[in-house]
Order: sequence, then C-alpha cells, then structure tokens
Amino acid sequence: MRIGVDLNGVIRDYAGQFLKCYKKYVDRDCEISYDDIDSFDLSEVFHFDDRTDYERFVYEDYAYELFAVAEPMERDTIAVFNDWTQNTLMDVDTDEETKVMIFSPFEMGLTIQSSLSFMSARSIRCREFYFPIDSMTIYDYCDIVITANPNLIKNCPDGKTVFKIETPYNKNIQCEHTFKSLKELIRDEHETLLKILENNND
Repeated sequence: MRIGVDLNGVIRDYAGQFLKCYKKYVDRDCEISYDDIDSFDLSEVFHFDDRTDYERFVYEDYAYELFAVAEPMERDTIAVFNDWTQNTLMDVDTDEETKVMIFSPFEMGLTIQSSLSFMSARSIRCREFYFPIDSMTIYDYCDIVITANPNLIKNCPDGKTVFKIETPYNKNIQCEHTFKSLKELIRDEHETLLKILENNND
C-alpha cells in the first residue's frame, strides 16, 4: 500500500505563507485574513492585474519565500509525521510494506527546488517525492491520499481512499474521512487509517 501525503495544506502552510508574502510584497494594506481564503485558486482571493502577474509572483519572483520559507501547518507537524513514517507504519500488520509519498501538484519554475529546500531544512524523512502537473495522477501511484485539495477530495476514484484535512478553502467539501490536521489523523483514537491498511489484507 502507498499513502500519498499532500505537502500544501497538510504539512506546509502554503496559504498562510502566501498571505504573509502578499501583504509584505504586494499590498501592505490588504485586509484578507486566513479564514477569508475560501478558494483553492489563490488568484481568485488575492488581487493581481492578470494571470501572468499572479504566476510571476508564485513561480518566479517569490518562489523561495512562498515554498521554502513557509511554516509547517502546526509546530510539531513534522516531528509527528517523521515518527509516524519511521515507527508507527512500520508496525502495521500488513502483507506488503506501507510506503509514503509526499506530493505537491502544479509546481514548476523555481518552486520545485524551493519545496525540496523546505523539506531538507525541516528534516522531513520520506523516500519518495512527486511533483505532478495533473494532480489527479497521484491516484495512479497511491491507494490512500491525504490532502486539503478540493479537486482530489471530490474526485477520488472508486477503489481509492481520501482523507480530507480541513482548510478554509475546502470547508464545504464533504468527505467520509475528515480531520482538522495531519496530527489529528495520525493520533486518531479510532485508528481509522491503520484499520484501512490492515483490512487491505482481507
């Protein structure tokens, strides 16, 4: 079994970092708050002259500030993630190895090396990384996906499982498995994810 863990909105607070950078470099008087970020497409939330201006901001001018310098979703997110991948998942009673892949769709230009810098600086322990252009291709590689991406939540294929991590931009998307954070999912007292992994043997 392979689990795909989305970098943005699950491990890295990309939306929060975008807000900080926008206020610092574009509009110091911006009154948008984190809870106002109600669209996954941030160009629909923040004002830019056109799509080219937005893409230049993201993929060229401030790629390092947005993708490398961002904070984790919670202070101990990465410590919890590393313990989960290095210890908890190793003890799951399955016939095949449970593997974890970190993925981050739509990255290009200067953002991929910036994301790798983020993961290196934060000492994230994961053997596989994937930067798809088409986010839905993550389901070609993973049986279980943990994400905040509304498109991946709404369009989970039959035979696959998706876990939603709540953010302002996906609050209206229904999902059977919904958690407030990756930490809450990992420490779930009902062990929802672990039971799915173990039941895969049946």
